[in-house]
Amino acid sequence: MESKGYSCVRCGEELKGLYCYNCGEKRIESEDKKLNHFFEEAISSVFVADGKFFKTIKLLLTNPGELTKSFVIGIRKKYLSPLQLFFFANLVYFIFPFISTFNTSLDVQLNNLPYSSSIRPIVESYLQESQRSLESYTLEYEGVSSSNGKLLLIVLVLLQGLFLKLLFWKRKKLFLVDFLAGSAYFYGFYILFALVLIPGVIMLFGNVLGMSFNSFFNELTLSISFLLVIIIYMYFLIRKAYDTSTIGSIWRSVLLGVYIIPSFIIYRYILFWVTYWMVL
Repeated sequence: MESKGYSCVRCGEELKGLYCYNCGEKRIESEDKKLNHFFEEAISSVFVADGKFFKTIKLLLTNPGELTKSFVIGIRKKYLSPLQLFFFANLVYFIFPFISTFNTSLDVQLNNLPYSSSIRPIVESYLQESQRSLESYTLEYEGVSSSNGKLLLIVLVLLQGLFLKLLFWKRKKLFLVDFLAGSAYFYGFYILFALVLIPGVIMLFGNVLGMSFNSFFNELTLSISFLLVIIIYMYFLIRKAYDTSTIGSIWRSVLLGVYIIPSFIIYRYILFWVTYWMVL
């Protein structure tokens, strides 16, 4: 289709078709301005996108590390980007919050964490000055914290990516963004399958069989499950994505499992302050 007489609105080059040969921008027509086209594009960008979505989900589950490897070597158009997948997973987690493993109650924040003694006087002082009861404050705090806990999952992605970079500090050809990509793909996998799909299936069958969902999941089982998932999944991801030996993949994945403890403490500390300032 000829577009003689039209110039690209982005770079100014003369168009010889619907798309600019210089920058790839498409010439907008009346059909592109219709509301149905807007929603078609929004849906296709996630679920269709030339099969990107289903290709990405399939590899995420069946071939850990392949998506990260593709990102590292420069294959970026074939699959959803690490952040696209992570934010999609986060959206699903918002809609289906079967497990609130990343949220932290006010009681835990004030009494059971290494920094509790430093934040407890701050909360007590605020309650005294505002003349609010602990009960009413707790209800408001935990409601806001629940939403913030999902939004701030990006903090865990950043922390894990930084630690991965440290574990590969001698690999000068690998950059921080390569490790952030692996971290984002891991958390995308963990959220979609460990926090949404599997609990959803268990809840469904539990209701059919008349069993309580809480009988399957508690703080201990969730912690053990997360530790096993990160060690096993990251072993395969590290080995394939970063071309690492078996031994190198094992000790790095184990260290990542150990690193979960301080990273969760940092995450919860940030979660406290963000929530605290929001409910003032």
